[in-house]
Amino acid sequence: MSKVQYLKDKDRLFWEGDEKKSFYVLGKGTILISKLTENGDESLINVLGEGEIFPHTGFFQKFPYPGTATAKKEVVVLAIPIEGFEAFFREKPDLAFKIIQVMDGKIVYLQKKLNEVLSLNVESRLKSTFSYLKDVQGQVIQLTHQELGNIIGASRETVSRQLKKWEHDGIVDVKKDRIIIQEEEYFKEQP
Repeated sequence: MSKVQYLKDKDRLFWEGDEKKSFYVLGKGTILISKLTENGDESLINVLGEGEIFPHTGFFQKFPYPGTATAKKEVVVLAIPIEGFEAFFREKPDLAFKIIQVMDGKIVYLQKKLNEVLSLNVESRLKSTFSYLKDVQGQVIQLTHQELGNIIGASRETVSRQLKKWEHDGIVDVKKDRIIIQEEEYFKEQP
């Protein structure tokens, strides 16, 4: 029924608009979810960490995949066919409830992210994104400045300037292929 898949950096698990045949559980690594804009540009809309189930929409509808899923570094996923997923829910309603709780948390996060893009300055949006990424990826953030810019709706240059400021202040350490959080307290969410 289910099948383990191994992906290398930048491999596509599925493309936006493809027929949805499976849901996935991320076992190892990071998956980037992106959508194409009207201009044909790719916009990063989500970063998924280990243990997450995706895509987050259309569990019981036959909608196509809502975005493109791309591996970041080495990734291992478990592919669960939709038909098997529905049967599994019927057999294990307690697990279905837990999945609904996870999806509820994701909806809250995406709503918060939308509010931030509409109302906060770049530094605040980047700080909030790092708070989330710290939970998903840990202390080492493995995203490019361009990918971070796509997430918060800012240019790569603007993200780079803010990261340089944070590096100068000892908050992060910026390396070629990663950003290391030095001051975790700085990125704690305020209630």
